[in-house]
Amino acid sequence: MKKIITLLILAVGVTGCQTAGTPTLHSNISSSPIYHEKYYPDSSGPFPAVISLHTSGGFKTVKHLIERYVDDGFAVYAPDFFKRHGLTPRTRMETFSTYRENIEKELTEIVDLMKNDTKINKKNIFAVGFSNGGFWVAYLTGSSKVNAGVSHYGVWKANMGKEIENLYPMYYFSKNSSPILALHGEKDGTQRMKFVEEAWDEVKDRGGRLETHVYSDADHAWDKKNSTRWEYNEEVDKDSHKRTIKFFRKHMK
Repeated sequence: MKKIITLLILAVGVTGCQTAGTPTLHSNISSSPIYHEKYYPDSSGPFPAVISLHTSGGFKTVKHLIERYVDDGFAVYAPDFFKRHGLTPRTRMETFSTYRENIEKELTEIVDLMKNDTKINKKNIFAVGFSNGGFWVAYLTGSSKVNAGVSHYGVWKANMGKEIENLYPMYYFSKNSSPILALHGEKDGTQRMKFVEEAWDEVKDRGGRLETHVYSDADHAWDKKNSTRWEYNEEVDKDSHKRTIKFFRKHMK
């Protein structure tokens, strides 16, 4: 697996294990995209690609999952959409309100970079997100920025309180949206099924191309092996990845 770390603070790319080809910059790509890392399979490309979106725990929470996508033949772009805005687990809800439109633009820009990466097949770009990142999979599929996306234990109720008040991510969807697969745990105590199902109904009512699968014995964050809060669920972890890759391949062009 070839890894490239891209530090873009002053429009300067600092690369890690390999020097990346310089992408063509178009007018919709700024000189300083948000921090992101790139990973490529060892074989020759161009590769289908995945934008991998982290949880409210921050960028580090997705790092252990990247290699499995590379092993399946996908290039991976992993952006940190918290860092620029100073977001933390404590201020995570501002992701969906104060900084929502900023992050929409920043993730769109990352997808544009992917499309201009000569190592990537620009016709086959997908999204996967975990918890908070699942909200942004909804954005990228709802606005048809990617071929398809998969939300793992995603955020569907993007506000505190006893009712859904934030209209997003549901309002991203329309009949023109890309397909999305939502994987969720019946016992999820963070994003409870009561609200998740309400959100899914709204997505379908808006014409969204939503598929769902609910794991009867799963809680939130089933892929965390060393968590003191959530129990690792090996069966669901493996099955959810298998379903994700199958869904991506189903929607390849």
